[in-house]
Amino acid sequence: MTGRRLRRLLGGLVFFPVALAGCSGEEPEQPAPVPTVKRMSVDQACAGLFPGDGGKALERVLESTEFLLRNEKWSPDVRAVAQVMENAYRSGDRIRNMPQSTCEVSGVEKERHTPSAIVRFTASSKWDDSSAGSDRGVWVSTRERKVVDLAYDCVSPRVGSTPEAPLRVGLLFQDRWQGSKGEDVLRPDYLTVTHSAALAVARELQCVDDGGLPARAGDLPPPD
Repeated sequence: MTGRRLRRLLGGLVFFPVALAGCSGEEPEQPAPVPTVKRMSVDQACAGLFPGDGGKALERVLESTEFLLRNEKWSPDVRAVAQVMENAYRSGDRIRNMPQSTCEVSGVEKERHTPSAIVRFTASSKWDDSSAGSDRGVWVSTRERKVVDLAYDCVSPRVGSTPEAPLRVGLLFQDRWQGSKGEDVLRPDYLTVTHSAALAVARELQCVDDGGLPARAGDLPPPD
């Protein structure tokens, strides 16, 4: 082929370098999805632990009627908490090393802070020297830093605990919101929330006489 014919042939071709560059097969990067936080009512927060007056008190403590599910692990319902307590008791002398159960409740953000509170449950028995509170009966203590401790004995056919060796259920409530009104104003609500959770678990565990807990938080023994 002569040089003149080759030049005529190439002159009839059109090149599209820009178009070819766009056909590399790569998809444009998409922005990462923004995680959504589930909102729920007080009845759905650690479901079953705060019925009735307990839920109303929790709404007052966190100044919220909407609550956020921030971590599924820290939102056990009453059945899950009771099962952890039962499993711990049935472990015998390993009870101290068994898992605890913690409920964390968070309200809607206020001024860059998220109101939150926790209720932590522990199980102890005659096999455990660190038994919560006094040795027997319903025991309540209030402390600074917006904390309430409560303990009671559970004699239960479900658990297998007996009057001689009851399951000792301990609760710790703490208001963790820096902007809260504090114990001077909210202590009755702290006690109501703690009592509500304690009574709900006692009934789920089928504790005889509800573990000695009164029907109302106002009838709890005076705090130590």
